[in-house]
Amino acid sequence: MAGIGSFALLQLTAKLSLSKVEKVWLPLATAARCDTQAKVATFFPFYTLWHWLVRYKDLAPGYYELTPQMSALEAWLRLHQGRQTPLRLYLPPQRSPGHLARFLGTHLAYDSAQWALTFASYPWEKLGLNAYTWLAIFLPDVYEVYWTISPVRFIERMKENYDRFWNAARRQAAAALGFTPIEVITLASILEYETCRHDEKPLIAGVYLNRLRLGMPLQADPTVIYALGNFNITRVTKRMLEVESPYNTYRRRGLPPGPIGTPSLESIEAVLHYKPSRYLYFCARPDGSGYHDFSATYPEHLVKARAYQRSLNRWLAQKR
Repeated sequence: MAGIGSFALLQLTAKLSLSKVEKVWLPLATAARCDTQAKVATFFPFYTLWHWLVRYKDLAPGYYELTPQMSALEAWLRLHQGRQTPLRLYLPPQRSPGHLARFLGTHLAYDSAQWALTFASYPWEKLGLNAYTWLAIFLPDVYEVYWTISPVRFIERMKENYDRFWNAARRQAAAALGFTPIEVITLASILEYETCRHDEKPLIAGVYLNRLRLGMPLQADPTVIYALGNFNITRVTKRMLEVESPYNTYRRRGLPPGPIGTPSLESIEAVLHYKPSRYLYFCARPDGSGYHDFSATYPEHLVKARAYQRSLNRWLAQKR
């Protein structure tokens, strides 16, 4: 009996065979999970029951962090019961629904195809959204989630965060522009891919708002690139401007029907707190700084645009 007691005590008190924290990813697919379990079993002393259970018993998929201080029993229970370690997922701005699906498929358990399928089939109307506007709720932020969170539950989390983000103050600022939150994000998404310089975003936002108030087309190159679906374009040509799409702001006046990506907080705030000016035009500076030159008249704009085009021609020639 003493031997049985000692054996039982050994099973209960045995520590993991670790010298550092081990991050364990148990995939959703059973076959892949079994392959991973063979490696995870080596973290458990071979003389313990838990070593063999981890090796041959089906474990719960998920992300787990195992520490040297953890007993083998505690680690087994976590893996068996699916008590995952939460992830802090930073969701950066995404250029398109396809980019978003690939990002989530890379960082969470479900693959990109499943994310894309869910985006295409989800009943967005129940959230007050549609096929054009749903991208707006995926606000860049840091989210604490479980690795195996389902696409449907992740969408619900995004909507909850979106509703919190649009507090009374932000909604009031949007209403002062005559915009809904979705329209603010739509304009902010154009801004996001028009400039990488946060300090000039409020001024560019003001230019776009001036155009909208005058009934001018926005003529925003990022919307044409989005319409074409080719995000490697370095120069938008006249032929590209003819693409027939509700997102082509050269052919259609007003805002596109929804965002052309997910904008950063800086871009959203730049729209809500834009910088007033008389400017109606802007183009990239020829110095490669990433900043823009602004103009109140079209003739003035043409002079600056030609200088930039010459600079771009030289740059493209050097790349060949």
